[in-house]
Amino acid sequence: MIARYLTRLKDTLSMLNKEAQLAGMSFAKMLWQTSYFCLKTGLGPRYFVVAGMARKNFAEADKWQHISARQYYQALDILNPPLYRKLTQSKLSEKALYQLLHIPTAAMLGYFHPLTGITADGRPLSTVDALTNLLQQCAGSTVMLKPLEGFGGAGVMALAVTVSDGGLQLLSLGERKLYSPAQLLSYYQGKNPLPEFMLEAYIQQSAQFAGFNPSSLNTLRLWVLETQPGMAEVIGGYLRIGRAGQVIDNASAGGIMCPVDLATGELQPGLLKKTPHRDDIMQHPDHGAPLAGVTLEHWPQLKQFAEKVLLTLPHTRFAGLDITMTEQGPILIESNVAPDKDGAAHGNIPSIKLQQAARMHYV
Repeated sequence: MIARYLTRLKDTLSMLNKEAQLAGMSFAKMLWQTSYFCLKTGLGPRYFVVAGMARKNFAEADKWQHISARQYYQALDILNPPLYRKLTQSKLSEKALYQLLHIPTAAMLGYFHPLTGITADGRPLSTVDALTNLLQQCAGSTVMLKPLEGFGGAGVMALAVTVSDGGLQLLSLGERKLYSPAQLLSYYQGKNPLPEFMLEAYIQQSAQFAGFNPSSLNTLRLWVLETQPGMAEVIGGYLRIGRAGQVIDNASAGGIMCPVDLATGELQPGLLKKTPHRDDIMQHPDHGAPLAGVTLEHWPQLKQFAEKVLLTLPHTRFAGLDITMTEQGPILIESNVAPDKDGAAHGNIPSIKLQQAARMHYV
């Protein structure tokens, strides 16, 4: 245990030393600033570094807009009662909820399950033949497959569906690998007793969003809070951009996060999750597409859409909404009713606002 503690201490000091160099300050000053921040907020040194709080462009007052993990989850339990969170944590109930409430989202094509599977038009979807028939009807298009639960984009697959003389062809765009319907069932069963997954229509994002990285669906993660009864506010957010050839934009898969200026919609320099140090990414590292300095089109509309979605969701006063823009307007990908608190560090989001809203204790 002592050896583990010493290793952790060494790694922390090494991280702070590197951040001091990047921030252009002495190591002693870095230690003082970090220690004072940690003692005052209850947050750790990594959070301080990830947020870039030692950098010259970080306002001193903004440091004290972040709350500890304990305070964050206490506020979350008030804002979003745990009993209701499962509504959006299962993709099946989430999709049904969006359609019932008329929230724009990707069209559901079907839910595969060997016992209870069903297509969007009510036909059984419980056998390999039924899956084959459904996919044949999607020939010439791309279909999204998703596990019912999970995070980080695990198990998400974009299938280009074609039918030729050789039969049904299913090409996974991220892997560049061909699957048969039977192989899909095996893939989604994994170590589970039965295979189970959702099929959705592929979303065609707007030209601007596709331009950030064409292969992935690039989404805004917007933190939205009901600050007063019937009034919601986007309190922060960042654009997530996938890597070349990838179909997902998740930071855990190497995706880039660019904070967004709430007033203007302008993208700020991006960062990666693999390192605690902010990389200040100005353009896409794989193909050079401009990122920092780009102003998102229809930014006011995107914020209004997010605020309306939050007010529509039952028993939910806070969420990290994943939204993309299409040529027809904003569309909701998913709701995260208990987003990772470190998202506030990535986007310099004032998480203290959650605590303030929770203290109002209204239903």
